[in-house]
Amino acid sequence: MRPKIAVIRGDGIGPEVIDATLSILERIVEADFIEVRAGKRYFMETGLPIEEGGMEKLRESDALLKGPIATPTRGRTYSSVNLRIRREFDLYANIRPFKSYEGISLRRMNLVMVRENVEGLYSGEEELYEDKAITKRVITRRGARRIAEFAFRLAEDEGRSRVTAIHKKNVLKLSDGLFLEEFYRVAAMHPGIEADDYIVDAAAYRLVKVDDPFDVMLLPNLYGDILSDVAAGVVGSLGLCGSAQVGDNYAAFEPIHGTAEDIAGRGVANPIGTILAASMMLEWLGSRYGLADLAQVGRRMREAADRTVRDGILTPDLGGGATTREVAEAVLDRI
Repeated sequence: MRPKIAVIRGDGIGPEVIDATLSILERIVEADFIEVRAGKRYFMETGLPIEEGGMEKLRESDALLKGPIATPTRGRTYSSVNLRIRREFDLYANIRPFKSYEGISLRRMNLVMVRENVEGLYSGEEELYEDKAITKRVITRRGARRIAEFAFRLAEDEGRSRVTAIHKKNVLKLSDGLFLEEFYRVAAMHPGIEADDYIVDAAAYRLVKVDDPFDVMLLPNLYGDILSDVAAGVVGSLGLCGSAQVGDNYAAFEPIHGTAEDIAGRGVANPIGTILAASMMLEWLGSRYGLADLAQVGRRMREAADRTVRDGILTPDLGGGATTREVAEAVLDRI
């Protein structure tokens, strides 16, 4: 099988980190890369947030590799392309691994955050009544159950021993209470994995104060968005972290950082997070379609990215002087 990979370059530093990653992928895998134009820059040029037929291109592909996409907050704007993709493909699990590097990271860490990706405050249901703005926070029993099942399966597949649910049940007794209730129901069906829970503010404190603070963290949407930036800060940079958004039939892969407009076009953006996201994509494709060789290439890509960082080939966000392209070339050399 020759996989079809849709590519959205995105905004800001997105095209730079995506092109650097493609320079590796095109050398190590046989795949068809299909460009889909979307984002703020494309919107300013055409008035469209995503090209006509863009969603159809995504549906015809096997996976999506994307850079960060900006949504304008002033003037002309549009509904988030990111949210549209999540909803239309039901990408309910956002997977974010965090692994520390000696000499770079503030704490020792090797954890995975599993963030519920389509419910919670990011369901986008808002209303305005005169001087009162209301945002609906929706957590369903089905959504809580399936993301918990995903987290426990991930723990088993990766040989991890503990899943920790993050919540604020002491205040949000119904919504977080339902999330926690379903978590422990699913935990009872996985007796080989330890299950516990932390209040979200205590979890944030633990991330920055304790070595090896968690193993697998299971989080509602907003908590996962915020604590993943905390974890990235402990690791050393947002530029070191990749992510996967996974549904039952499709997946999208991207770095966790934003568009970083202030350094766009300078060639110094850190591509490691995007490279790690691409390695996750190859492993997912290999697992989904029974392509062991492709999964192995994904693992080699991840190991090469780790070695590049450990060898001190760093972009300015980590105190180094390497360019985006030089880091990508170093990863390719190590592959």
